[in-house]
Amino acid sequence: MPELRKDPVTGRWVIIATDRAMRPADFIRESVEPKGGRICPFCPGNEQKTPPEILAYRPEGGARNQPGWTLRVIPNKFPVLRVEGELSRHGEGLYDKMNGVGAHEVVIESPEHSATLSQLSETQIEQALWAFRDRILDLKKDIRLNYILIFKNHGESAGSNLEHCHSQLIALPVVPKRVREELDGAKRYFDFKERCIFCD
Repeated sequence: MPELRKDPVTGRWVIIATDRAMRPADFIRESVEPKGGRICPFCPGNEQKTPPEILAYRPEGGARNQPGWTLRVIPNKFPVLRVEGELSRHGEGLYDKMNGVGAHEVVIESPEHSATLSQLSETQIEQALWAFRDRILDLKKDIRLNYILIFKNHGESAGSNLEHCHSQLIALPVVPKRVREELDGAKRYFDFKERCIFCD
């Protein structure tokens, strides 16, 4: 199971998730072409190569975990945090530690393998935003989770392991120190000037 450790000097929490080393990669440079080519687990027809879907939009209807979707949300097969378990915060030596409880999901924004974010239609972008909202509303019900982050990597240089267009959502049991500092700074500004710093 992943775990979170708090840096005793900076007060920042870090995630230790050794299972992430097992992720597949479309961008590994090999001297020999893989036999049979790579099969994308995010493409329609390969739904059984991913964990069972959490959410999918199927305008024509259809069965779960089958083709016919325009957007799918699945648990990350190699998560940095897992929904199962208790936080169990405890000290060990210098560190405060807790189990890596949280959520790590993948939002597959399009069934088209080679589509990029800039190539998605307005409807597809709208669907992605609705999916983010739906997942955030659902995850907010879990009292163990305190912060939700949505991010997108595209391409090898950005750290993406798979080429197919997707975003990720991570729900954390702690609010990152940097976010807390920004919120506190914005509150101090408002208290002093009686105005929102983000509106000025």
